[in-house]
Amino acid sequence: MSDTGPAVPYHSGAFIDFDGPAPSSSGKTRIWIVRTTGMGASLGEVRWFGRWRCYAFYPFAGTIYERKCLRDIADFCEKETQRHRERKTA
Repeated sequence: MSDTGPAVPYHSGAFIDFDGPAPSSSGKTRIWIVRTTGMGASLGEVRWFGRWRCYAFYPFAGTIYERKCLRDIADFCEKETQRHRERKTA
């Protein structure tokens, strides 16, 4: 799984962008930086959470979210978890 694809923003919705992916330290999973659209303020990271066996959002301290942004982040985590599982079985 060395192919992580280009590190370009993935736009999701009106307020959130996902920059990446970048490889994790193990190289087995990927990491995305979650940013605001337009201003580019960093909100947190999406990365693998081993105990849950899925991608999860790790918010940075002092960030606040409304329901649309949370849905966009949750949808992204679900999509990337599914893609990860498909790559593992391929």
